[in-house]
Parts: sequence; C-alpha cells; structure tokens
Amino acid sequence: MKKIFLLSFIGLIGASCTQTTVEDTTLTVYTYDSLAADYGLLPAITDQFETNQNIEIELVTFADTGAMISQLIAEQDNPQADVVMGIDNIDVARFGDSDLFTQPTAFDYGYVGFVYDTTQLTFSEPISLETLVEDEAYQDKIIIEQAGLSSPGTQLLVWGQAVFGDDTNEFWEALADQTLTVAPDWSTAYYSMFLNGEAPIVLSYLTSPAYHIDQEDSTQYAAIPIEDGYLKQTEYIALATGSQNVTSGQAFIDYVLSDEVQNQIPTTQWMFPVGGDATTWPAAYQEIIIPTEQDIVSVDTAAVTNEFTTWLADWNTAFGIQ
Repeated sequence: MKKIFLLSFIGLIGASCTQTTVEDTTLTVYTYDSLAADYGLLPAITDQFETNQNIEIELVTFADTGAMISQLIAEQDNPQADVVMGIDNIDVARFGDSDLFTQPTAFDYGYVGFVYDTTQLTFSEPISLETLVEDEAYQDKIIIEQAGLSSPGTQLLVWGQAVFGDDTNEFWEALADQTLTVAPDWSTAYYSMFLNGEAPIVLSYLTSPAYHIDQEDSTQYAAIPIEDGYLKQTEYIALATGSQNVTSGQAFIDYVLSDEVQNQIPTTQWMFPVGGDATTWPAAYQEIIIPTEQDIVSVDTAAVTNEFTTWLADWNTAFGIQ
C-alpha cells in the first residue's frame, strides 16, 4: 500500500537531512498535492503498479511545484526521490541543466486561463488581458496564484511576458490593482477561495469547467475567452538524479505513459493526455474552450532560462511581495 507524505515549503532543508536511504522495494515519487489527492490520478493508478511490480510507492507531496523544486535543490548532495512527477515546461526550461532530474517525459498538457462564476459575471465575447486588468467591472474580483511558487502563477508570469513583452511590468501593475488575493498555490486559490465565493474569477485551467460539467452536471463555471491566446503547459515525469531505483523508476514512467493510465488523465487530472484514446474522454470536453494551434502563444525558451529571475523580481515588485 502506498504511503503519502505532505511536505510544506517551510522546513524543506531540514527534512532532506533526516530521511533515511530508500530501500530497493520502495519507489519514492515526488509530486504536487492534487496529483496525489483522493480524486487525483495517482491514487487511481498506483495500486495496480505496486501489484504488477511488487514494489511499494511512497508519495511525497508538495503544495505546488515550486516547493518540490526547492526540495530537490536542497537534497542534491543526498537525493531522496526516485521519480519527479508534475514539473512543467517552465521548470524544464529553468532547471533542465541543473542535474535535478533526467530525461523528462511529457505525460499531459493543458492551458492556463481565467475561470469565472457564470452566476456573477458574463463573458459573451472574447476579451483581451488588457481589458481584464483595466475594466473597473473586475476590480477586486480576481484571484491568482504566486509566480515562482505555484505552477499556474509561474505560467501566468511567462504568459504575460509572451503577450506584452516590454510592456509587461505595466500589465503586472494593473493586474495587481485588480487582484483581490494572491494565493500560494492552485488548491488554495481554486478550492478554498474561488469555490467558496471569495471572488468570481480565478487563475486556473481551461479544463477546470469540464470537471464541474462531468462530475456535478453544472455549467456554473466557465473559462473566459481571451483574444490574446493561451500558453500551453506541458507536465513531465522524470527520474530524479541520484536515484538508486532507476529500473523501477523507469518502469513507473512507462506505466504512466501507457494507454491504461493515459485514458484516466481526463477524468482524474482533468488535463489532456499525451496518448491514449480520445474517444474515451467525457463529453464535457466538447463544451469547453480548447485552443487551436493559432491560439497558442509562442514562448522563447532561451528567454525563460535567462530572464526568469528578472521577470519574477518585477512580478514581486508589482504585487508588493518581499
């Protein structure tokens, strides 16, 4: 039976010094909390893998990918993870050469966007990001997540740069004026705040409404159509550098890429799988915004690698984050 441990961002370095060496019969997987939640992908697939491979999976979960990356950095001299699951294209661009993980392989993808409560607001036509942050109708009605800590917040950071270029800082300042709350992670922003009615707009995923349509038979939540286009987020699974369980780790990666697992991603992870059979997706996916290739904003990977620290500092200044 799998074990699940939750590590907070505070105390990460101390934790890395006290864990014992992982035994060959245990595969330690680092991931973020919603992947390992009761409703998530990992609880739906790990029991079968454990039975097939005669190995125990230990899930070590983090509030978001920023904390997970920090833990990997803290443990570089004494690696504890075997597999890292949930890093995304921005993480790979930033840390792909940092010897934290090897051979990252895509397992799903999606698009970050703004989701709204249709009982509170109406968006009958696409709007621009500029309108979203300048129209007084949305003053104090937006919840976002912190860039650098949360995956959606970091995606927004790069999305803004891709759309506005040299004018991005002005966009952040306007967004800061419109924003009610900057949450530390997606779960807090979406479940704890947005669904509890703290604000009618939240930074989330274009696929989030599919969950409510399929699981709750509700169209209360929808994505705002953005005329500037969307940033594609790809999530990866990788072997952790220094793992002593490379064979088992690779077997788990192969399992995640199998049709058996890929076909479960649309109804557990609520993202798009990279494989599997699209005819198995719930009908709710036909009712949400799915960007065309022309709608996807291009990202300069080299700029992400070289300029991210500056971008994040500018973000923090705009939002008054120390």
